[in-house]
Amino acid sequence: MENNNTISTLLVANAYGPADVLTFQDFDLGELRNGYARIKTKTAGINPIDARRMTGEFKHSGLPQTFGTEFSGEILAIGENSQGFKIGDAVLGSGDGFTHASVIDVPIGNLIRKPENISWEVAGSVAGVSQTAMTILDEIGDIKSLLIHGASGGVGSITVQLAKERGITVIGTASKRKLEYMESLGAIAVEYGDGLIERIKAAHPEAIDAAVDMIGTEEATQASLATVKPDGVIATIAGKPVSSKRVIPIWVKRNPKNLQFVVDGLASGKFQWEIDSVFPFDKAKDAFSKILEGHTKGKLLLQF
Repeated sequence: MENNNTISTLLVANAYGPADVLTFQDFDLGELRNGYARIKTKTAGINPIDARRMTGEFKHSGLPQTFGTEFSGEILAIGENSQGFKIGDAVLGSGDGFTHASVIDVPIGNLIRKPENISWEVAGSVAGVSQTAMTILDEIGDIKSLLIHGASGGVGSITVQLAKERGITVIGTASKRKLEYMESLGAIAVEYGDGLIERIKAAHPEAIDAAVDMIGTEEATQASLATVKPDGVIATIAGKPVSSKRVIPIWVKRNPKNLQFVVDGLASGKFQWEIDSVFPFDKAKDAFSKILEGHTKGKLLLQF
């Protein structure tokens, strides 16, 4: 086993606050553990939860914080039980605590091979949102119609397509400038804002089987309560407090088979993937500031 490149530059926050709290820190990864691969990161997706952890709005660990859950890169070193992977392989997957770093150690079971016809940018932004989308649909169960609030973001975009592939009618809310994009993915697109409930009912007069909120607004909660069947599931992935006990949280379940399904669909052209912006790693503060603004179309990511 080769074991080089032990020094990694991590994105770190030693306090809660805006993007100015972010700093870079060199860290010695040490000896590679069995069952792990050491990856030279090429790209890593940024998700809204990363920014909300930075500000302290969402806390699930203490300080200092590291960030990132998805990546693409090349294997620098690999431990025993390599599962057929080797040094030099191009891979993507979910991290093990952080991926916003120049070199990361990742459980081998989290890896899948990067198809040649998928860019590093797409590969590095797909794992978290794809597995979240598959978790949503698996947990909501057998439905015929689904309301998605915030449908133009990373998770929303692939959830729309996966739902359509299952034969589900999707009503997606988004800002006015993203309605055409939503329609291109196969959703019935509805502009959010004043009058949302009436517009949803006009677009889909029948009561909707289920809803999922990806942005965490009271408007989304009330619109779901008003348009979803009394026994229908209303879920949220936003991780924010909700005003109704009927709204249940859904947390991502990591499943490489689900990720492989989405990646295969991207490689074949069955699914679309939208990259909003790519930031060099040394401009991570700008990237986190942008994602805090909201209104992204697809994914933001860091490039190393």
